Amino acid sequence: MKQDRTEEELQPKARARASGALLLGALRDAVALAEASLASVDAPPARREGVRSARRELKAVRAIAPLCRSEVDDAAIDGVLEFSAKANQLLGPLRDRDALTRSIQRLADRFADHATRRVVRTVLLATLIFGEADRRDEAAYAAASIDRSRRSLRSARAAIAGLAGADAFDGALAAGLLRRTHAACRRELGAALRGNDLARLHECRKKASFLALALRPFEDDVPAPLRRLRSRAKRLAAMLGEDRDLALLDVEMRVSRDQLAGSPLAAAMDDALRLARLESAARVEDAAADFLRLRRSRVRRALAELFGP
Repeated sequence: MKQDRTEEELQPKARARASGALLLGALRDAVALAEASLASVDAPPARREGVRSARRELKAVRAIAPLCRSEVDDAAIDGVLEFSAKANQLLGPLRDRDALTRSIQRLADRFADHATRRVVRTVLLATLIFGEADRRDEAAYAAASIDRSRRSLRSARAAIAGLAGADAFDGALAAGLLRRTHAACRRELGAALRGNDLARLHECRKKASFLALALRPFEDDVPAPLRRLRSRAKRLAAMLGEDRDLALLDVEMRVSRDQLAGSPLAAAMDDALRLARLESAARVEDAAADFLRLRRSRVRRALAELFGP
């Protein structure tokens, strides 16, 4: 009987240690993949894809690292988060330009009629170029940002090397952080939808992305409620991201509206963007409804099962 109790006591510790080892490995892999994404990005097409991939992995770093906190690793995790945030910040302007270009492509292909599609795309892309005419050398700016991001990633890798390992992993802390983030995302999402609050929706996107990326390393080796949470959070983050990109494009289009005031082309662009945003809003509402249907109690029990009580 005593031996049975000892085995029961060890099982949660073993689960927590296994989860910690998986998360630490995923953290190292995400930094390595971000570095690899920026290794050869001289040509513009490679640069766009490299920046997009690096930022995706940096988001994973910033989601996984807080789960790896412990009393002995607190300072090292702060370093990982600081350096990865710096790299992400440096790449942000490059990503925003790419996001606008892709939004224009989708907008023109989906909503502009055949006669105006090419003109809409050309005018909007030209607007972005003219809007950045004060940037003396875009290629030099991009190269400098990427080089500084590489240095930040090297520092993040060095901070990870100083982590104590899975034995120091605090499963209760990790489960608590995911539980609170899920609860906060539900609360903020409901309030944002009721008030049509774009700033709150942006915060919900970050929280949903955090949940999806923090659970990504476990793949399907998690309880069913966490698989549903991950997939629904991922979809919600994606829909909110598309909506944000369209809102950003709407702001950038103000220049085109001023330059083309009274032109049928301006009206065509406005109509296309209006239809795109209506569809985007409907997709956000569907994704939000799916996310909110998953009950907090099920998520709480599943997290306890994954990380130990």
